[in-house]
Parts: sequence; C-alpha cells; structure tokens
Amino acid sequence: MARALRSVLDPGRLTIVVNIGDDTERYGVRVSPDPDTVLYTLAGVQGPAGWGRRDDTTGVMEQLEAFGIDTSFTLGDADLAMCLTRTMRLAAGVPLSTITMDLARSLGVSDVEILPATDDLLRTFIQIRDGRWLEFQEYFVDRGHADEVQAVAYHGSVEAVPAPGVIEAIASADTLVLAPSNPPLSIWPILAVEGVTDAVREHDNTVAVSPLFGGAPLKGPADAVMRGIGLSPGTRGILEAYAGYITQLFIDEQDRADISLGPEFDVTVIAADTRLGGADRGAGFAIRLLEETGR
Repeated sequence: MARALRSVLDPGRLTIVVNIGDDTERYGVRVSPDPDTVLYTLAGVQGPAGWGRRDDTTGVMEQLEAFGIDTSFTLGDADLAMCLTRTMRLAAGVPLSTITMDLARSLGVSDVEILPATDDLLRTFIQIRDGRWLEFQEYFVDRGHADEVQAVAYHGSVEAVPAPGVIEAIASADTLVLAPSNPPLSIWPILAVEGVTDAVREHDNTVAVSPLFGGAPLKGPADAVMRGIGLSPGTRGILEAYAGYITQLFIDEQDRADISLGPEFDVTVIAADTRLGGADRGAGFAIRLLEETGR
C-alpha cells in the first residue's frame, strides 16, 4: 500500500506510521521487522518472500549454526548489519524514530517519511489456546503462527507516547489510510499507543483497506486471529475491528456483496480490485482510493 500510494503522490506527500509491536531481540540485536520491510520495499531491495533483503547472504547465520546456535529465525548479513546499526545507536540514546529516518536516507528513501508509532518499548503478545502468552515472534516465526489465538495484548502501550511527528502527520493528512494488514496484529498495536487512538478517531477522512479476498487473506493468519479473539468472519469482522475509526472501507471485488454492511456501521463500503501486486503494483487502486476520498 505504501509503495502504491508513493507511486501516485508527489514527493513529500506521504507519511507512513509503522507498527513496532513485532520488534524483538535476537542474536543480541534489535530486530524491527515491520519498519525494515517498509524500508526495503520502498528502496526496491525487499526479499522475494516479502521480508529481508534481496540477494542477501547468510554467512553469519551459517557460522552461528556451526557454533550450535539455533538460527531458525534467519537474518541475512545485510539485514543483520541494519539491526546492528539500530542496536548500537539505541544503546547510545538515539531515538528509534531518528534511527529509522537515517536508515531510510541511507537506503535512498528520501521522498517519504517513515515513523515508528512510538520510540518507547511496545510489544505484542499472543495468548494461545492453552492459556500461555507468547511474544509475537515466538508465535509468528518460531511456531509458524499455527496456534489457536485467544487474545492479543500490547505490552507497554499505556506508557508509550507517540513518536515525534506521528500525531501531527495524522492530524494534517488529507486522507488517512489503514493499510490492508492483519487488524489485531499490525494495526491495533499502532492504535494502542496513547494519543494515536484519539487522533485517528478525530480524523474526518479515514479509510481502511480490507486484507481479505473472498473472506480470507492472501497470506498470514488474519482470519484465524480475528475469529479467535471474537470478531466476526469476513468483512463484518473488519468493520467490527475498525468500528469508530473509519469513514470508508475498501473491500475486494470478490466481497462485493458485503457493501450492504456499511450502513450498519455508518461506513461507506466500496468494492474495487484491491490486489497490490499486479502489473501496475497497486497504482491503479491507489488512484481509485484517492479519487473516492475526494481529497
């Protein structure tokens, strides 16, 4: 979605607020999967699986494995270098938002502002069926998001404050877009940050894009997680997840019948081709979204 909007907006018109609830510490470094995925994607160096860096080597992982270290959470060498840079600068007292901005510039991304939701520690935890709470990456990567989810919590959200520029970016946006991600795991951690919730609720032109196609995601456990925490299946569950936040919801053409749900939630539901990986890499949909918002 960030790539698609960037392709149709003038430089300097796009700000991206990114989830850090997925952040973790592995191999002694701070890993920030969501910010880094956005950075790599906009720099055009993202890996073929949608994460990591394209054509990265794994020499460090191979050496660690030889020393008996579990390397199932794989970081490529260039990816690890980025995490090392982040870790060293955090240890020196540099805020995450400043580090993210500098990393973006080093990758040649200077026309888009990328902001972590907060500079404070925020972590997503998942409660699985047996009652245990798992740190996000333990649930998602280590256990392959195969566990049945019962609840989601955002540790540190009460104490966290928005990173510099986040509230200003939300308040000044002509159009505020909630990207087509897993609502409880990728969007709610941002909304959980004190101050962000009110800023989003107060915006008069907030648009969400459903991550579902025919009621199911293209990848990932969005539908299973939503069902596990008590949200309804399909588009109704997306509307429940964003109740009170959005004025419009874009759904895929496959779910066109769900347009009728809009009045129940006081939301305008619009059907469109919401796939962002086609020949135009989502530019056509981005144009449609901006036209429909009338901004």
